[in-house]
Amino acid sequence: MRAIISAAALGVCICLGAGCENPLELDRGTEIEIGREGAAKLEAEYGVVDDPAMQQRLDAAGKRVAAASQEPDLPWTFKILKSDEINAVCLPGGFIYATEGMMRFAKNDDQLAGVMAHEVVHADHHHAKSAIEKAMTQSLLVELITRKSSKSLKQAAAIALDLDMRQGYREKEYEADHYGTLYAFRAGYRADGLRQLLALMHQDKGDPARITWLLQSHPPLSKRTQRLDEYIPTLTGRPVSPP
Repeated sequence: MRAIISAAALGVCICLGAGCENPLELDRGTEIEIGREGAAKLEAEYGVVDDPAMQQRLDAAGKRVAAASQEPDLPWTFKILKSDEINAVCLPGGFIYATEGMMRFAKNDDQLAGVMAHEVVHADHHHAKSAIEKAMTQSLLVELITRKSSKSLKQAAAIALDLDMRQGYREKEYEADHYGTLYAFRAGYRADGLRQLLALMHQDKGDPARITWLLQSHPPLSKRTQRLDEYIPTLTGRPVSPP
């Protein structure tokens, strides 16, 4: 669901004037507004699950790991999208979603907390914000060189952001795995919850279409679990248990 971020980013005005130390840097309020507008579009497209017990489970995991993050004061929200796809997504500013498919796939709260912590890292490390700022810089250069109209400038920004999200995803995903594992452990969950979930997805013999998005837009699951196998013992002082 990474493309959702592009749509959200280009649906609102970007801060380019007073109040920004760097005229091409998004201020905190603008970053949150981008996420809020993207969240409204996402909910309109998919719908939100109305299941109090399922929502309570998501809130419990999401809010605990968010409190253990480096930005606990973001306006964190956690909701469930009506989709059978096994997925989770983070929009700028702390708007985080798990699909109904993900909620049913996660076998325990350690796994759910692990994937929520992964998404929390994307928000509190401002991955989308950095991509948008880079796209803004690239599109400004396009306008200066070609003297294109504002419509062309917006198209250039969309292309630049899409390229950045596809080319820069690997290290951002590894970073989210690493710090997400740390946040979940700080919050009192097992450090290997995310690792368990990734291993289950790798082994899953169900409908492959449910995780096609992940295979196309993320590093290989085997490499992600390998990196976590190396990191978790340094965090816990114990070897990783077999999944």
